[in-house]
Amino acid sequence: MNCLVYLPHSYTGRGPAESCVQIIQHFEASGLRTTLVVARAKKKVPSPVKVRQALPAIANLSPWRLVSDLALSRVERLYRKSLAEMEPGIAYFWPTASAELVEFAKHNGWVTVREMTNRTMAAAKLTLDGAFAKAGEERPHHISQARVDEELAVLPTFDFVFSSNEDVDRSLLSAGVEESRILKSTFGWAERRFGSQSSEVTNKGSLTVGYLGMISIGKGVKDLIDGWKAWPGDGKLRLAGPLDWSMEDDVKALVASDPRVELHGYVEDIEAFYRSCDVLVVPTLDEGGPQVTYEMGAVGAAIIATPMAKARMLVDGRNALIVAEHSPTAIREALSRLATDVELRSQIGRQAKLDVQKFSYAHVGKERAEMLLNRVKALRSAASVSSQSR
Repeated sequence: MNCLVYLPHSYTGRGPAESCVQIIQHFEASGLRTTLVVARAKKKVPSPVKVRQALPAIANLSPWRLVSDLALSRVERLYRKSLAEMEPGIAYFWPTASAELVEFAKHNGWVTVREMTNRTMAAAKLTLDGAFAKAGEERPHHISQARVDEELAVLPTFDFVFSSNEDVDRSLLSAGVEESRILKSTFGWAERRFGSQSSEVTNKGSLTVGYLGMISIGKGVKDLIDGWKAWPGDGKLRLAGPLDWSMEDDVKALVASDPRVELHGYVEDIEAFYRSCDVLVVPTLDEGGPQVTYEMGAVGAAIIATPMAKARMLVDGRNALIVAEHSPTAIREALSRLATDVELRSQIGRQAKLDVQKFSYAHVGKERAEMLLNRVKALRSAASVSSQSR
C-alpha cells in the first residue's frame, strides 16, 4: 500500500522533521511503500523512503527564512500532484496542511492521517496564555486565535490522528476528534545515535543539571531557572538549545551573574551532552511526546520531568521523578533529593534505560505501520460492506 507523507519542513536531521523521517524509514518493512514529499532536504533521507523535494537543491544554500514561503506553496502543489498521480493509499500529514489539501486527498480516495507533534493549538494556547501572564510577558506568543480556529476546523476531517501522549489524547477529544479515530502511539529514539553504556553515578551532594531543547517560557525553562536559583546545593546548570526571545533577557542575565550556569546553544553530540550531566530536566508546560525524554532514558539518565513530558514512558519513582508544572519549588526539592540519594539516582536511571528499549524508532515505526494498515483495511472493509448493503 502506498503511503504519501506531507512534510512542510526543511529536513536537516533535527526537530519534528527528524522524528518524521525516523518513523517512516521503517514503514516499508511492514508493507507500506513510502514516499516523502518535503519542502527541502538538506540531509540525505535514509532508504527505502523515496523523496520528492519541492525546492531545487540549490535552495539548500539559502537560509530557511528566505525561502520558506516559496517552499510551503510549492510543497503543497507537489503533494497535490502526487496524490493525483499515485494509486490511493494513506495520505500522512505532518503539520500543517490546509483543509483544501486534505479534502483533495479524500476526494481522490486516500485515507487521511494527521500527526500531532504537540497538543492541539486550542489546548496549547490556553497553557501559553497562562504561562506568559505568570511570567509578566506582555508580548504575544506564537499561537493566535486564528491558528486555533483553523486547526479546529480541519482536525475532525481526518480519518485518523496519531497521538503521542495522554495529554494529546485529551486535547483531541476536546477538539471533537472521536476516540475511535485517535491512534495512540509515541515518538522514540534512534539507536544509532547512542552507545550501549549507561551514565555513571558517583558524586554525592554536587549535581550537574542539564536541559536540552528550546529555551522558552512554554518549555518551562523559567521554572527550571527559578528552581535552580532556590536550590542551595553545589553544581552546574547547563542549558542547551536555541534561545527563544521569551527567555532571552532572563537567561543572559543569569549567565552573566551566576558562573555556575552555562549556555551551550545547539549541541551536535547530544549523547555526550546528556552523559556530561548527573540529572536531566524536562520541565515543559506544552508538549506532544518529547523525543528528548526517550533519548535521556537511552543513556540511563536520572530524569526530572513534568507530567507533560512523560511520553507514555515515565512513571514517578520508577524511572523518573515527576514534578508539578509551574513549580520551581518541586524542581528544587527533586534536585535536593537526587543530590543526596545516589542510589535513587542510579536506580531510576537504570530503569529508564530498560524501559526505553521498546521505544526505539525501529520498534515505533513498525508498530505505527501495522496500526495504519490494520485500521485502513478495516475502514475499507466496512465501506465495502456498507456499499453492498445499499
